[in-house]
Amino acid sequence: MSRFSFLLLLCIMSFGFQSHAQTASKWSSGFDWTKRAAAREKGRWSLSDWLAIKEKNQMMDQWLSLNSPSPYELMLGGSYLSYDKHVQDGSSPDKSATSFSGELAAYAQFVGLGLEYANINPENYSDLSGMFNLRLLGNSLQNTGFTLSYGMRTRDMTDTPATKLRQQFGQADLQLYLTKHFGLDIKYRYFLPTTNDQLGDVKEDYSEAGAFIDFKALRIFGAWYKESQKLTPAGSTVETITDRTGIKSGIKIFF
Repeated sequence: MSRFSFLLLLCIMSFGFQSHAQTASKWSSGFDWTKRAAAREKGRWSLSDWLAIKEKNQMMDQWLSLNSPSPYELMLGGSYLSYDKHVQDGSSPDKSATSFSGELAAYAQFVGLGLEYANINPENYSDLSGMFNLRLLGNSLQNTGFTLSYGMRTRDMTDTPATKLRQQFGQADLQLYLTKHFGLDIKYRYFLPTTNDQLGDVKEDYSEAGAFIDFKALRIFGAWYKESQKLTPAGSTVETITDRTGIKSGIKIFF
C-alpha cells in the first residue's frame, strides 16, 4: 500500500468516528432513557416499602398513646362554706352559719357526670345534687372551658315539719385561665319552679364567682356565692325571699 493510500484510509476512518460521535451525542441530548427509568423507580411501590410504612405508623400510634392525655378525667373536691342568711320580710332574724360540702365529677372527653353533697347543719337540711355535664369549649377540667349542665337537687329538711324538696336545674359554668396556673370561675344555676306540700310554690337561683390557683393536680380556690329562694305558701300571695350570701373556699384534686 502506497503512502498516499494509507493517508486516505486514515482520513476516511477519522471522519467516520467523528460522524458517529456527533450522531450519538445528538440522540442522547434528545432522549435519555436512564432518567426516565430513574423517575419510574422513585414512584415504584413494593411490599418492603409498605411494611416499612406500616411499622412506622405503628410506632407513631404507640408514641401518641403514651404521650396523649387520657380521655377520662376525675375530680374530687371539698369546700368550707361561711355565709349569712337574710329573710327580706323580717319574719326571722338574720344569722351567720358555717357548713361543709363535697363534689365529684367524672368526664369522658366532652361529656361527664357530677355529684354534689352539702350538709347545712345550722338550718337542719342537706342537699344532694346529680347532674349531666356537656362541655362545649375546652378539652379538660384544667383548661379554659364552657360547660352546660342539667340535673336534679334533693333538699332533705329535717326541721318541723320534715319534708323533701326536689328541683330540676340548668347550669352554665365558665372557667377562664388568665395565666398557666391562675384563673377565674363563674357559675349560674337556675332551678325550675316547683310546688311543695309544706312550702308552697318555690323559685330559686344560685350565682357564684371566684378565683383559683393550680399546683399541678391540686387546685386551691375561693368564691363568693349567693343563693336566693322565693317561697309562696299555698293559698297566699305573700312571697318570702331568703338570701344566703357567703364565701366558699376549698380544694380540688384532678386525676
